[in-house]
Amino acid sequence: MGQTTGGMAATGMYVGYSTNGTSYTEASGSSNSIQQSGGERTTGAAYTFDGDTPIIKGGKRAPITVTWRGIYTPDADEIFSVAQTAYEAGSAFYLRWSPGGGDAGDLGYTTSVGIIKSITYPGGEVDSGDPILTEVVLECASIT
Repeated sequence: MGQTTGGMAATGMYVGYSTNGTSYTEASGSSNSIQQSGGERTTGAAYTFDGDTPIIKGGKRAPITVTWRGIYTPDADEIFSVAQTAYEAGSAFYLRWSPGGGDAGDLGYTTSVGIIKSITYPGGEVDSGDPILTEVVLECASIT
């Protein structure tokens, strides 16, 4: 098989958030990173007297952590403010994203209902002109 020509850059990615899993608000204009970790499936191995290799079986999957990073804005309907409210209440939160931009036919990824584990409140240094960045860390059971 030859080298792919279908690679993508994350420059046009769609990102959205929701508190009910049905109605999503786009946050692409304030997002600059979305990363996932976790979700490892537990495995077990056992050996027998007959054979040189183990018998391996799969168990359950661990939770998945999705980390959103973006530009802080104080607007009540922006992702940070909505996530902060969900974090403080311990209520449901969802994220979804599409590397292709979210147009019809683009592949997308949506978290199951999650709980926000942590947020990074706005901060910064006086001598920097950089926009203030914040972070939302969501734990969920799966991504579809």
